Amino acid sequence: MTNQIRNPNDETVFVRYFCLIGASIAGSAICWWAAGNSLGLFFGGLFIATFLAPAAVLGRRKVVPAMIGLAAVAGPVAAVWLAAVFRTHGTIAQWFETIWVLSAYALAIGAIALVLAAMRFPEIFAAAVAIVIGVAWLTWPVWLSSNLVNRGATRIVNDLVKVHPPLVINGILINEPAWTERSIAYHLTDLNQDVPVALPSGPAACVAVHALIGLGLWAVAWGMAKRAGRLYSLENPLFREES
Repeated sequence: MTNQIRNPNDETVFVRYFCLIGASIAGSAICWWAAGNSLGLFFGGLFIATFLAPAAVLGRRKVVPAMIGLAAVAGPVAAVWLAAVFRTHGTIAQWFETIWVLSAYALAIGAIALVLAAMRFPEIFAAAVAIVIGVAWLTWPVWLSSNLVNRGATRIVNDLVKVHPPLVINGILINEPAWTERSIAYHLTDLNQDVPVALPSGPAACVAVHALIGLGLWAVAWGMAKRAGRLYSLENPLFREES
């Protein structure tokens, strides 16, 4: 009877999940402490997903462990959001809609890191690029809106608002004042100042766009790894087999 050689990464899989859960809980606690039951708590949850989603999927050879990793990141954020929704007289339906936005967004960010790793970029580089793209996307109303307005691209601005996770969540949480109408926004963005915008009333467009990006890039990453014939192509780099 022969002994089966185990992949050393399997021994640490649960440790990785616990680390992701712990980091997500810590980040959510900091957001709660800093923002309380406010819109800022939801914005903070999206940033938590941005920083942790790459770590949730990189080093995962199969789809199911990667999805569990994303759930480990989104789960604590979702729990904190549920408490915040109840405290602000929201509804379960609104909470579910915000979770759809969070999940689709996390899937897209993780997929960006995954496809870069499949292209044989170092995984730390892949994670860093995915995080930078995520932060840039979340903050575009601050750094991009004025340039678009000056170029007369108001239609593009409104299209971006429809699929922008923070503003979509703002539109879902009807009990929360619009971020663009708050005093801090007047110093950060041109939205609803030089260009009128309407917050999205539902998450459908946002979820669809991010899910399509995430699933599409995910399929590309798996296809590239399969063609390369690398058994551990998305596992620990020490155990990769060169094609």
